[in-house]
Amino acid sequence: MFNSPRSGPARLTNHLAMTPARSAMRPTVLVFLLYIFSPVAQAGLGDMISPAQGPVADARAMHARSFSTVLNASASTSLPYSSHRIVLPDGGVATEFANTDGFVFAVSWAAPTMPDLASLLGAYKPSLDRAQVAQRSSRIRSPRLLNASAGDWTIVSSGHLRAYSGYSYLSSRLPAGFDLATLR
Repeated sequence: MFNSPRSGPARLTNHLAMTPARSAMRPTVLVFLLYIFSPVAQAGLGDMISPAQGPVADARAMHARSFSTVLNASASTSLPYSSHRIVLPDGGVATEFANTDGFVFAVSWAAPTMPDLASLLGAYKPSLDRAQVAQRSSRIRSPRLLNASAGDWTIVSSGHLRAYSGYSYLSSRLPAGFDLATLR
């Protein structure tokens, strides 16, 4: 009974013998779990589109129905940028505009439901949250329109049930000659 592998010193010895193997395996398992459960690396406004995955990661993160890329989106002026059109699950469209280096300088959306703005705006989502709080506390209360800017960042968003649209951009990163009407 005292020498049983399930009790006493033998059990403790067996546990200690297995501990190094388990501890060596933990970093591998931890890395694997972080890889599986971490959000897909994606580019939002102000981020770089990963050269390895491209904007496909963004489309995957937004559960897109389809995805397309248009290089030199403005054929008449041949501006150095591309647009990445993502068809959302509800049939709406989100578009990312990136320069030749892959920097996302603008995003736009038009959808029957509000798209995932955390994915589209990336690091600028807290700025959107602050702008919404400021609008609620101001005298101008329009639940259907938000027009805000903070330094380099600007957002224009409007909508009502089954019709949401908007765009956001970084003014200092817009290519020379870029027409903001392209975002609408």
